[in-house]
Amino acid sequence: MKIAILSSLALTDSEGGTERVAHMQALGLAALGHQVRLVTGRPAEFAGQPDQETSSDGFEQVALAASPEEAFQPDGRRPRLAQRIARDLRCFAPDAILVQNTWNLDQKTTSRLHEIAPVALCLHDFAGLCPRSFRTPPDCSITCPSALDLAWGDLQPCVRCVAPLARGISEERLGGLLSNRLEVFLAEVVAATLILTPSRTHLVRLGDLIPLGQKAHILPPGLCTSFPGEAPSPRPWSGRGPLRILHHGRRSVEKGTLDLVRALAMMPPRTVELIALGGAEEGLDQRLRAAAPEVSMTLGGPYDAAALEAAAANAHLVALPSRLPESYSLAVDEGLALGLSVWASSADAAQERHGADVVQVLPAAEPAAWAASLQQVLDFPERLRAMASVVPESLPTVFEHAPRLADLLHEMAQAERGRRTNAATAQRKRAS
Repeated sequence: MKIAILSSLALTDSEGGTERVAHMQALGLAALGHQVRLVTGRPAEFAGQPDQETSSDGFEQVALAASPEEAFQPDGRRPRLAQRIARDLRCFAPDAILVQNTWNLDQKTTSRLHEIAPVALCLHDFAGLCPRSFRTPPDCSITCPSALDLAWGDLQPCVRCVAPLARGISEERLGGLLSNRLEVFLAEVVAATLILTPSRTHLVRLGDLIPLGQKAHILPPGLCTSFPGEAPSPRPWSGRGPLRILHHGRRSVEKGTLDLVRALAMMPPRTVELIALGGAEEGLDQRLRAAAPEVSMTLGGPYDAAALEAAAANAHLVALPSRLPESYSLAVDEGLALGLSVWASSADAAQERHGADVVQVLPAAEPAAWAASLQQVLDFPERLRAMASVVPESLPTVFEHAPRLADLLHEMAQAERGRRTNAATAQRKRAS
């Protein structure tokens, strides 16, 4: 089967979770013998540059940069880029198209490509419904639109939420842009032949806001990181020496990094240490050190699988206190795959697949609650050892989920071919 995968960015341009899932799914499908083409956009700073086409790891990849005129369009419309994508895919002639993310491609990608082949649309956040993607306003006085508000197009709370980020755009124009954005997204959902979500948790959240119908399916991406196995396995904490906590992924207020450091600041001196890997939002590392000047912190930059494995070998648990409603959480799987107990917030989706005994869920944005739980571990080290004892020996990987993805795409392609054949037959009968 010929399968096209679309993603906003290539893994070489961004180490984000979506980019990694798209790349690894391409690898998994290619390993099954399918002909795969991964089509991505490029960051805005590459606007106007030539296409980058490569072929490696068993699949083809092309990265398309928008024109300078389209790269910074606030309404997300990039018709010329959409035409280039369509031309590329018509040459490739896929049997099925898998759309992972389109935030820097074109808003109407699914609708435009449905004419070429049936489209499976992945919804792994609230990006189509929320300009901030996660329906978590920074201002607690703002309440996100309900399903009824969305149905009526009442997006005034969204205008208030996004206005600080949209300098130079009047509230009236911003409201129009957001209304059009929502209308286009709902049309994309209708145009998709298949809807895929990474967890039942996220499927329910979406279904409470917009109609998805019978075409929605749950497909977890699986573990998307392959560790080299060169570092020693983590050793359970004995209760002697500091408790070392690993926090990996982008450091930001939304991901709960500051909340975690504030919790560590409440602990007795020299009882805990933080190992944090990943890039940080501007100015955050200074705020972290100011919030807990007595806490030993290692604040690392971007990392690969080997660096994460090495850091985990010196850690005793993983802490992921995200404030965002995670739809899957790849970082949870990574922590468990490295043999560490994982503590997380907003981790209903992770608990859904691993169970409450494996993933310790604590409230988001509540440093005192995290500090109290960590103090219990300091007082009773055997609690952490008990948590570590139930960490699974292995986790399903993206390669193990690839056959299910291939089956869904194959069924979608077959059904669409049957539909189009029936439609053509009916048209010929009417013509005769």
